[in-house]
Parts: sequence; C-alpha cells; structure tokens
Amino acid sequence: MNVVEKALSSARFNRLIFWIGLVVLAAGALGLVLKFAGGSDNTSSAPDKGFHPTLPKPTHPLKNAQGVTVKTYWQLDPQVRSTIKTFIATAVRRRHLEQAWGTVAPSLKQGYTYDSWRHANSLPVVPYPHADISGLQFYLDYASSKEILAEVGVSAPEKYKLRPTTFQIGLVPVGAGAKQQWLVDYWMPRWTPPLPQD
Repeated sequence: MNVVEKALSSARFNRLIFWIGLVVLAAGALGLVLKFAGGSDNTSSAPDKGFHPTLPKPTHPLKNAQGVTVKTYWQLDPQVRSTIKTFIATAVRRRHLEQAWGTVAPSLKQGYTYDSWRHANSLPVVPYPHADISGLQFYLDYASSKEILAEVGVSAPEKYKLRPTTFQIGLVPVGAGAKQQWLVDYWMPRWTPPLPQD
C-alpha cells in the first residue's frame, strides 16, 4: 500500500477533508448570499458635492415689544392675543370663517383657497361651537423666537350642555421684519374621551 492509498483510507484524513470541504462550501454560500441579498442599489451614501451641513437656528426666549422676556400669557403682544381670540371666535366657533383666514398659518391652510376656506364644511381645526369668548382662560406653556404654545380653557353657556375643555394652541412666526405675524398652526383638545369599559 502506498502513501496516498494509506492517507485516503485513514479515518483521520477523511474527517479533515470533510471539514475543509464544509468550510469551503459555507464560504461560497455566504459569498452568494451577500452578493444577491445585498441589494442592487449602487447609490453612493456620500453627500452631494457642495453640501454644507447646517445646524438649525437656535431658539431664544421671546421678548415682547417692550423688550420684556415673555413668561405669562398676558405679556404677549396685544396683536398675538388678538390673533388667538379672533381664531377662537371664528374658526373654532365656525362663524365668520373669512375672518379666520388671516389668523391661520400656511400649514393649516394647505389645500384651501380663501373661498374654499370660508365656505368649508370641514376644516383642519377642532370645533367648539358656542364657545364663550369672554370666559376664555389662558396659560402660557412657553414662548420662544420660533413658537408660542399656550393652553386655553374654553366653555359654553350651560344651555348648550358642552363640556368645558382645555385646548392647546400653537403659533409660529410668518414673514420677516416688520411684516412678521404670529399665526395659529396648532389647535388640539387636551381632553381625551374615556374608553368604554367591558
């Protein structure tokens, strides 16, 4: 028996060949999986030429016309408070909707023209009909150079049997310089209806 025949008939040599073959097979299978399952998107993940990353502009505490840092609702400029009251008296109560148009930010008006807004049966504003405008209660959550967020307690006269509700209202600055206005871009009730019990 020659050396080659001895090696081929050795159990140890056969086990070694088996394991080497298994490793080669696994490596080939892994290579195929990576090639075909890796996807065919050859798009580079590198940024475009000329791309310059920028951080968002920092926010600063809001100051009113007198230069006072706004910490309470009543420190907001009268124009801002007037916008909020007009918005509630019109869009929220669903009356004189043409007057609401000037109080609403472009994000809420999206998809509407002036005419379609003033004749709309449904608006992106949660309604509270019969809201008592003289009985509104306000609390300022925060005011920055980018956003104002406040809570508004709304109720209606008892005869309408409407539950008093607290809403959150958000305003953003639109325009620049002397033409900048604070307009409503968020209006949602804080109250969530209870879930039925089984």
